[in-house]
Amino acid sequence: MRMLHALLERAYLKFQSTFERSFLTAQARRVDGPLRLDSAVHQTFRNGPWDLQPEFQGPLTRTLRLGRGMDHPRYGRFIYAFAKVYRPQVVVEVGSYAGGTAVCWATALKENGSGRLVCVDNDTYSQGTYPTVTRRNLERTGLSASRYELRSGDSKVLIPQLAGELTGAVDAYLVDADHSYAGALADMQNGLPMVKSGGFMLVHDVDRNFRYLEQTREHPHPVYEAVMDVVSQHRLQWCILKYIRRHLAVLRI
Repeated sequence: MRMLHALLERAYLKFQSTFERSFLTAQARRVDGPLRLDSAVHQTFRNGPWDLQPEFQGPLTRTLRLGRGMDHPRYGRFIYAFAKVYRPQVVVEVGSYAGGTAVCWATALKENGSGRLVCVDNDTYSQGTYPTVTRRNLERTGLSASRYELRSGDSKVLIPQLAGELTGAVDAYLVDADHSYAGALADMQNGLPMVKSGGFMLVHDVDRNFRYLEQTREHPHPVYEAVMDVVSQHRLQWCILKYIRRHLAVLRI
């Protein structure tokens, strides 16, 4: 029975990988904004496996959905492809949760042979998940523990601290934490000083068709509006990848 289950699982994953390639070829044009990423990112993304870490452990209080906690594996696989192509030496992400994207940064950094990762979270959504479960998932990638760091606490305190430590040194900064307008804006503005010129800021959950709990009458699309305000204020190049679940904004600093 166990062997049959393993065979069925492999067949399912193979089917999903084939489906993904067809889907992503058709979806490649679903990008808003003037910024164009290296074409190798999409190629690596399209040709990658359905799920980079099938044994991923999800949050303690939630049932895994398609091999992940809250996010589709497509989101993490894009992060992997992005890191493989742009080869960042310093990555910071805020809102790591159980590590759905952290494991993909880590996998790429391990394969690249260089680079380090700093994660920030305060374990708000599922008590006991961060950093315990996150670290367990990162260990499975094989990336040396000396090349990643998990910081726990309020991003409004920790991100300014990191910006002081890593001023102009970060190649990629992923924002996926507080989804209120003020919270997302603070994480972006506070993190900008640490992103080097030519580096990237990635911001998840900018889908204007999704109803977020944090939306208000004043800010019906809180994270999207925060992104557009940062783009306008700092005159940044930008694009929004609409084929990522709940959409992913990419800003070039």
